[in-house]
Amino acid sequence: MARFPQRPQLSEGPGLLAIVRAALVLALSLALVGTVMRYGFLAYTDIGAPDVDIPEAELEVDRAGRTVRRGASSLTRRNGLWHLHLEGPPEAIGAAHGALAGRLFYGIDEHIRGLARKRFGEGVIDTWTASAGLRWQYHDADKALDDARRRELAAMAATLPVAEGTRLGAYHRLFLYQCFDEFGHAYDDITVEGAAFAIGPRRAPSGASGEGRANLLIGRSLTVELGRRFELPRVVSFYYPDGKYPFASVGWPGLAGVVTGINARGVFVALNSARTDEPSEDGAPLALVLRTVLEEADTLERAVELLKEAELRAAGIVLIGEGYSREAVVVELSPRDKEERRLVRGEDESIVWATNHFVRDAFERDAHNDRIRRFTASGYRYQRLEELLETLEEPGPAEIADVLRDKSGHGGAELGLGNDNALENLRLSHAVVVDATAMVMWVAEGPSALGRFRAIDLRHHLAREGAHPAPPGDVLADRLLHSEAFRDHEQALDTIDHARALLTRGRPEAARSSAKVALALAPDLGELHRLLGDIERELGDNEAALTHYRRYLDLLPGKLRDQERVRGLIAELGG
Repeated sequence: MARFPQRPQLSEGPGLLAIVRAALVLALSLALVGTVMRYGFLAYTDIGAPDVDIPEAELEVDRAGRTVRRGASSLTRRNGLWHLHLEGPPEAIGAAHGALAGRLFYGIDEHIRGLARKRFGEGVIDTWTASAGLRWQYHDADKALDDARRRELAAMAATLPVAEGTRLGAYHRLFLYQCFDEFGHAYDDITVEGAAFAIGPRRAPSGASGEGRANLLIGRSLTVELGRRFELPRVVSFYYPDGKYPFASVGWPGLAGVVTGINARGVFVALNSARTDEPSEDGAPLALVLRTVLEEADTLERAVELLKEAELRAAGIVLIGEGYSREAVVVELSPRDKEERRLVRGEDESIVWATNHFVRDAFERDAHNDRIRRFTASGYRYQRLEELLETLEEPGPAEIADVLRDKSGHGGAELGLGNDNALENLRLSHAVVVDATAMVMWVAEGPSALGRFRAIDLRHHLAREGAHPAPPGDVLADRLLHSEAFRDHEQALDTIDHARALLTRGRPEAARSSAKVALALAPDLGELHRLLGDIERELGDNEAALTHYRRYLDLLPGKLRDQERVRGLIAELGG
């Protein structure tokens, strides 16, 4: 009988079910380890708020809706400006700031979150990587602040609106907003540029008596650009901290630090963002250091001393003036090497000025500083300021405002409206004129520096004594504000948005037609030539694209990343 071979027996070993089981256990273990590591990282890098007792107070609104009060503090809308009065201990000031200005801050917070989504996308990996890097860079960063400042920020964070869907707590985000100048270096979406100058008494010639000017006059402008169509609310804050000097600060909601301000002793400070090759240190944001300067300094010398002694996170340039002595200097600050890299310039000079780059020899070899000087608008604006200031003979507030409103290039060359090289680029976040001796401040109500400069009697507001005297006169609005040229410029910006949308939707021919309307309205807009270059490249006209790309590089300094991209496109096209 035939024998069939027996079926071979399966070897002993793990079955398929066991393999699947092992794989699931491994996956769950990895997920658990990843989750523990993630939450451990979040806990380690979280900037936690100190415990504070928030003073209880109801918000009271006047019948017109223009003034809101919380305890002794208040917020009032006056023409194009917001006046914020804050007084008391740190917790009371912080809670009032958050409760009163929260509705204004909410729009800023939402807009910046939108910029983050635009840059990093909605993907989990992109957003987590960006958030993780930011958290690591700033972990424990608030420990450089004194206890009073941390308690104020904690109270403010507790009364501010909380944006939904964010991994950062309110206190954490609020601290990062105090580091706004550092973000200007990290992201091209945020541009931070400043200009500041002071004009004191002319030194009398040898053998002569008397001085040409009586008062110290200061001009100051600042751009914090968060996108062309977004404008920060203009807030003039009056602080009355317990046991400190009262001071006035010009800024925006949520800013606890100072970028432009003057105290009751006539000490003025203005912060311009700058950069060196040195990394960030474990110090305080410079805007918060300037807050301390205004609260504690009664002389120019004391203000300089406080800056030189401070532990700083990053570099910066500060113009300091004092109305009583009618003197002003510029302090160039690096976070490291306090003796060699924290330098004062302008002593014994009647005119001092600054933009966003260092000019002292100690910073000559800093690559970042050199790049800012040569490839952004800082170097150009610095030279233009020098030209304008040398021609001023007996300036008053109107003449100082004219310098801030200057739209021309070197030697008076025509630049076209909205050019970044101009002192008035039509995107200024605030513009301020100060007579530090008479204690009067004029603040532009916008747009940019074109609107009326509203006069504020600082003696009345900061001393708070007696009845309000007759207010000093305003500086009238720039004639450009109501001109056809300005309306053409605004219409051109709207038309650029339309053309860009058409290009995004795959309609380059229609986009070119729309962009040509903008070109007729405003031929010297840099972003328009970038867009036209993209349109012509899409349509295959490389020569026309090269022409517009080159024009863009001529017209729009400061956007270094965009400039590098455009240079790459020019190289691709054989230009």
